Amino acid sequence: MSAGALQKRRLGGGALFAGLAALAACAAAVSCGGDAKSTNDPSRIDPPSADVPELEIRSNGVDRFTTCPPPGDLGQHWIPPAAPWTPPSAVDAGPPPPIDQDFIARTADRTPTELAIEATHRDFRSCYRRALVRHPTQDGRVAIVVRVGPSGRVAKVESYGACELAPEAIACMYGVAERLHFPPPPGGSDTLTIPATFTSRDGVRRTTPTANDAYTAAAYVALEAARPALHACEGSARTEGRPVHATGTFTMDIASDGRVTRAHVDPWAGDKTLLLCAARALEALRFNAPDGGKGTVIARLNFNPRQGGR
Repeated sequence: MSAGALQKRRLGGGALFAGLAALAACAAAVSCGGDAKSTNDPSRIDPPSADVPELEIRSNGVDRFTTCPPPGDLGQHWIPPAAPWTPPSAVDAGPPPPIDQDFIARTADRTPTELAIEATHRDFRSCYRRALVRHPTQDGRVAIVVRVGPSGRVAKVESYGACELAPEAIACMYGVAERLHFPPPPGGSDTLTIPATFTSRDGVRRTTPTANDAYTAAAYVALEAARPALHACEGSARTEGRPVHATGTFTMDIASDGRVTRAHVDPWAGDKTLLLCAARALEALRFNAPDGGKGTVIARLNFNPRQGGR
């Protein structure tokens, strides 16, 4: 479905809602008679549609949406749940560092998350400011997820909910997080989430909410769940020696229970096999159950965007 067709659908929905308002006013004033359906009839609900901007998938894991989601009703739930992980074995982790008893004593009353936020605040801001040189309009956010191994060393760094920030800024934050050190986790491993939101001197941009804001914001979070499968598609293409650059606009039909019944890609460019693999990954997603029994989600994927390609 084109963006123009989607706009026509939204305009048609406005007329439909106006008709419903007239029926409701009539029912409140006098008995209208006839066989008019209840205004609660699901067939009269305009199906929700989410138009999600581009999600960039990079081989180094520094993925991001080019535009942040609308506020919707997500609040702080823009950070998706971190996926389960398996900490490295003792052999993979290397010899444990000497235990710093003084460090443990100084941080006994602080949670690991508090330690992580305090330790990264200044350097994360520096990452953002350095990226402003090439990307002066970047305003956005990211949740840096730190996986802590048995020794207190950082075993892995990931990012979730990244939007609008320059890839260079996110990669810089990865490097900052990788250098962190924590007391050995009591359970043998730990996962810490460091949320970071950056705004320019003009402050937070104000937007006018629309009826689809909540559904669109939730669609962003649902698309995050496809990232591991999308990286598997990219990895297979790389292993097989196929191109790893591809872009596509995917229109997904959403059933009453939130399942994807069809994912159609058009337009598209680049490796077709990679995009077909991506379509299968998107078809496995589960979105919020749409009002009216059906919905539409349009998502754009860009695998390994070329420098200066946009």
